[in-house]
Amino acid sequence: MDDHDTEPSRNSRPDEEIGTAARPKKQYTTVVVEREIDTPRSVAFDAACELIDEATGGRVSDGAGDPRGLGARFEFILGGMALSEEVISFEPPWRRVYELSGAPVTLYQGTTAFTDQGDTCLMAWSVLVEPLPGGGSDEFLAMVRPFLDGFADRVKNRSEATWPVRVK
Repeated sequence: MDDHDTEPSRNSRPDEEIGTAARPKKQYTTVVVEREIDTPRSVAFDAACELIDEATGGRVSDGAGDPRGLGARFEFILGGMALSEEVISFEPPWRRVYELSGAPVTLYQGTTAFTDQGDTCLMAWSVLVEPLPGGGSDEFLAMVRPFLDGFADRVKNRSEATWPVRVK
């Protein structure tokens, strides 16, 4: 009894050599912004969500379960561009992942993660971008880090302003 089929499968291509043609590598740009925040992560996560609501004028569609959760969509103008942000993962008070459309890029995916550090937390906001070829994304990419830095500062300030003062 044979333990294999001697007939070629429908998916085999005996006349083609697999892996001989090199595929062009995609070029990604990554931006990471971090802030140590003197509050528990739940406070910082809530502050980030509140600031997103305020900055965008609120959701145009609610997410599943939590209105700001999976599937929530926000629309806003940045640098003259009409952008749309859709939440693709929502795990409070730890992580929020979104995709941005409307920008001159092939792909834009952002992740905001909050990690406990005792009584404080670390917020890490990372963005993965696949730019358009030929420099078509350069102007947009130049705005990403300053925008993230400014927004991260606002999250830190809002979080720490709303959290009770602790005696050290």
